[in-house]
Amino acid sequence: MAQFRFETRMPLRHTDTFGGTPFVHGGVLIALTEIALDRYDEAASIPSHRDVLRFQTRTEVQYLAALRWDDEAVVRLRCAEMRPGRLVFECEVAAGSNDRVIAQMTHRYAYVNTLSGAAEVPPDWQQIAAAVQQFDADVEVSE
Repeated sequence: MAQFRFETRMPLRHTDTFGGTPFVHGGVLIALTEIALDRYDEAASIPSHRDVLRFQTRTEVQYLAALRWDDEAVVRLRCAEMRPGRLVFECEVAAGSNDRVIAQMTHRYAYVNTLSGAAEVPPDWQQIAAAVQQFDADVEVSE
């Protein structure tokens, strides 16, 4: 796996713990990667949209350890694959206290027209692709 170029830290103040324990629920970890992806977009200068948005189509998660709610999450992202209107991101969530990897994820996205509900390549796809390639130089590109 290639190195992660993007990393963001997030304090955990969630009350959605796992079964009343002091550990973060797995669904919260997925949500943290979505918040981190918004920060990735900003760091990579990926344009934002209103009518054609990026939607998650599939997520694979491997949970490796528990994360305490009083810790901090370190979320790392990289775009691993890209083709017109589609992106694949690899993610890692680690504990801020000791950098132990908590979960590894792969998110698959498609751009969807919010008015029609159909998958659509955004009109500025070339700008999006160039921004991703400049930020994550080792991304696999297919047409």
